[in-house]
Amino acid sequence: MKKSKISHIISLIIGGVIIAGIFFYIGYRTAYIRYENAEPAIITQTFYATISEITEDTVTVTGMDVNDINFRGEFVFGIEKETEIIWRYTDIAFSDLDTGDKIAITFAGEIMETYPMQITQVEQIQLLDDEL
Repeated sequence: MKKSKISHIISLIIGGVIIAGIFFYIGYRTAYIRYENAEPAIITQTFYATISEITEDTVTVTGMDVNDINFRGEFVFGIEKETEIIWRYTDIAFSDLDTGDKIAITFAGEIMETYPMQITQVEQIQLLDDEL
């Protein structure tokens, strides 16, 4: 009688381990499929600058001293249709920006090492001044 009880307990333990393994595999496979199908995260960087010059569709800025050393030089970037320009969480027009304005620039593109350095894919420009 004891042998049949022990074999029954061992069978239950083995069955439980098999069921746990099946659920682990299903969860792992589902997570892996979601990971493979996920869109890559866009890494953005933000730095602070003062506008030096504005042309029709480009802006030249000088990085502020509060930035990392890599963002203290002169930069130039183009304004695209997708570039969001905001002031106090309100959309503003490109024409509202003036020389001398302090701005925060968020970009996802690359920085071309020219002089002045060229930034690609500017996502957002935030006007930091208190008044327009």
